[in-house]
Amino acid sequence: MAVKIRLARCGRRHLAEYDIVVADARSPRDGRFIEKIGNYNPNTAPATVKLNETSALKWLFQGAQPTDTVKNLLSKQGVLLRKHLQVGVTKGAITQAEADERFTNWKEDQAKKYIK
Repeated sequence: MAVKIRLARCGRRHLAEYDIVVADARSPRDGRFIEKIGNYNPNTAPATVKLNETSALKWLFQGAQPTDTVKNLLSKQGVLLRKHLQVGVTKGAITQAEADERFTNWKEDQAKKYIK
């Protein structure tokens, strides 16, 4: 079974919000899903994303493929970086402490970049 992390539309007409869900690739956009892992609202002025990062990371490690839009959202939240660092830890390239330090440094840089 191919599993995707994708958006499911909710909300009213002209004010769409999206749930970030893990679903079978064959199910319809707003149909059956396995787990809801977050919410995305593009109507606010910066778009808001509420995401359960541990659940998203778990599904990525199990082989779920994110769609392009969800991939961008996960990248901005740092989930894909954390996955990349964790793969390095499992292969023995870096230690867990180094991975955590790199991730916190990245988070601080992102906070500085967007706060003006």
